[in-house]
Formats: sequence, C-alpha cells, structure tokens
Amino acid sequence: MKRLRVLCMIAMLSFATMHGQEQQKNPLVETFVKDYNTDDYDDFYKYFSASLKEELPINQAKNFFVEMKQKLGNIKHIEFYGLDDNQIPLYKTEFENQEVALINVAFNKEGQIDGFRIMDMPGQKQGQQPYIGKTNEELVFAAASGLPEKGQFAVAIIDKDQVDFLGVENKKGKIVVKDNSESLFSMANFATILTSTLYAEAVISGKIDRTANANDYYDFAFHNGIELPLTKLANHTAFVPMLPPVSRATGDQDAFFSNYNEAQLHDYLKSELVIDSLNTQGKQSFSFLGYAILGDVVTSAMGSDYKSLVEDRIFAPYQMKSSLVEYNKKNKKIVKGIDRLGNQAKEVPANAFKYATSSFSSSKDMSKFIQAQFNKQDKLLAMTRQPTTIVSPEFWLSSGWKIALLKDLDSKLYFLRGIDSGYSNYIGFDPIKHKGVVILSNTSTDTGLKALDELSYLLMMKLFDEK
Repeated sequence: MKRLRVLCMIAMLSFATMHGQEQQKNPLVETFVKDYNTDDYDDFYKYFSASLKEELPINQAKNFFVEMKQKLGNIKHIEFYGLDDNQIPLYKTEFENQEVALINVAFNKEGQIDGFRIMDMPGQKQGQQPYIGKTNEELVFAAASGLPEKGQFAVAIIDKDQVDFLGVENKKGKIVVKDNSESLFSMANFATILTSTLYAEAVISGKIDRTANANDYYDFAFHNGIELPLTKLANHTAFVPMLPPVSRATGDQDAFFSNYNEAQLHDYLKSELVIDSLNTQGKQSFSFLGYAILGDVVTSAMGSDYKSLVEDRIFAPYQMKSSLVEYNKKNKKIVKGIDRLGNQAKEVPANAFKYATSSFSSSKDMSKFIQAQFNKQDKLLAMTRQPTTIVSPEFWLSSGWKIALLKDLDSKLYFLRGIDSGYSNYIGFDPIKHKGVVILSNTSTDTGLKALDELSYLLMMKLFDEK
C-alpha cells in the first residue's frame, strides 16, 4: 500500500479544498467507484481539474488505477471517514482482497477533482516492501522489461561520496547490461533547473531582485496590465499558459515550437498575454512559456546568451564535462530517442523555449550535479532548493524543484520527472542524508514511462530505507 500512496503523492499533490462537510456525499465519489469497478478510467478522468491533468496525464492516471486494481481488486464498500489536517475528505474503502484503506480526494471550488491519493488505515501494519531482499541490479533489470526495443536506462545511485552506475538496454527482447554512464540523453524539462540555477546566481549577484516582477525588466507594458512575479514563474505558479496559441501558427506544432523566437515572445507579452486560471491559490501548472519569460529576463540581466551561461556557470564548475546545451548530431554519445509510438524520435530545436526543455547530459554528469547539492557552502544551489510555495503540508515547491516530505522515512525528497518526445528521466535526492537517484531513459512510450515510475520509486525507497 505504501508504494501506491507515495507514487500518487509524488505524482500530484496540488490540493485545493472546499469545506469538507459539503463533500461527505459528493456524487463524484460514487462516480469514481462505478468507473473504477468497470475499468472506465476515461470517464473518471474527465472530472480531473486542468491543473491535475497537467500534473498527471491520462496514460499515467490509467496506469495508476490499473495497478491499484491489480493489487486491491474492486471496491466493495466506501463511506465517509472524516477530514484530514487540511480539511480534505477521507473515505474508508474496503476492497475485494479484504484490505481496507483510506482514499483522500480533494475538490476545487468548481467541484472538479484536484488531488487523489490512497493511504493506509491508521494503525495498519505495513507489508514487506517489494524491494526488500532485492539488489539494485535486480530492480533495474525487472523494470527494464517495460522498455521498447533499443530502450535504455542509465542509472546512478548516490550514497554520500559513493556513486554506483547501472545501465541496461532492451536488445531484441532481451535485457542486457549497457555501459551508458557517459551516454547523453535529453534532459527534457530538467532544463528548468539549469535556468533556475542561473536565476539564483543573478539574484545573489544583485542583477535581479527576487521580489520583482518580470515586467520590471522589459521596456514595454504587458497585455492587460498583467504582472508576473519572478518567483511564481520559477515555481510554475504564475499560471501563464503552457504555450502561446499554437492554432494560429503555420505548419505543425513541432515547427511552431522550434521557430518561436524572442521577438514573437515579446509581441505575445505586449498584445496577447493571458492568465490560464481564475483560481491559482495553492496550485501549480508547468509552463514552457513561463520559463521562456524567466530565462529571457535572466539572460538579459546577466548580459550573455543561455548556452554560454550554462556552460560557464554550471557545466564547468560542477565538472559536467560531457553535457551539452544544444543538440549536436555529430556527437556520437547522444542516444537516439524513441517516441510514444515506438518510433525513432526526431530532434526538435527549442528556440525561445530552451530555458524549459533543452540540454543533453549523462548519468555520470548528473550525479556530480546532485552531489554538489549536498555542499552546504554552495549558496547558489541552496537558493534553488529554498521553498517558495507550500501546496500542502507534504508537498512544497522551490524555484524548479518539487519537494515531498516523506514522513514515514523521515526524508525531504527533492525531485523532478521530465518527459520529452523520445526521452524521460527522474532525478530525486535528499540533501540532508546525501542520497539520491538519477534515471535517464531514451523512451517516452507508455510502458517505458510506467517502468520509469516503478524503478524510481523502488530505488528511492530502498536507498532511503538503508542506514
């Protein structure tokens, strides 16, 4: 049960509440039971809020409920149990396998589902965890069965000064060892951490005021007088749209993404900027556009281009010798990506959105960056970890990192999960215990993403459980 609970917590804890008593007989709970028992997850998913759908795409939601069904069976009975510390309803739920659990459901003011998790009943004994008695190699090989042909995992397991590298590949249906610790994978939206690190340096050096709005760094007014605080752009709570309007672009979405430039960004801010939600308190929504604005402000304030800044201020000092800011087709270390349909993914330049999704790195380089997070004297990285928004008591946000407070394990987990066309990755660490996990993969297929989720959970929990 603990696995389901932590996976769901890490996936999405963007709760916004109505008064709990209004939800004791919420019809959506009855709808959930009906849809869950009949495997109609598409119907239940349509009641998710926009922000929750952003955090938990439908294929991941389905995978979660399918796994829940496999472990617990159908729901036999559900009843209102009470409210948690955040005044969010709890429902005592009895399953076919005779297990009884608490389901925690949060609703926004529009009556949509804004958070969902499953927990053990108070006093319930934990069963043996699936990683008990398993080596890291065994866990990696087992998860790798979900990789498509030519799919790879490049794994770094960090315990203080020790780093163990594991690599596997699906080669003609057989999982084999792969020496890929120096192979380069797209970092997807982990680029936001690179941008937020530059943002931290600009603040520390006095070139940017952390309390300022992005508006203060442009010589024109934003559309409709909208103000965008830099801190909210950095932690994805500014609620600008994910992308500017694509519908009016010529060509396909990839062409729009790769051609969108700084001049178009400025035109958008002047004449089209909108806020994506009327109810933003306590929520978050990932935005390529938000980080395009933040990166534009940072690079302008620091007087240099993004590539040079990342190479000089991050890659060089943290000894990330193989990492790239931009795709280089001549670089033989780059592993080709596999898209969600199992085909070789094409490389799409990021242009103005490079601050949110660009760069290539290896598990070896990323392990160095994570180990640098353990250095208390590094004020730059420390600033990127400072919480700037508390979504719930168990889920916080910093300038780029998501932070889960795992009370059962007495850990504060900083993490990110990135997905790009043909790539996916997971990076998580505890800067106090000096432990962390890096998993890079060259696939974004549904089974590959599920395998990544499975492996990241097992390796992180096993590492945190170890003394």
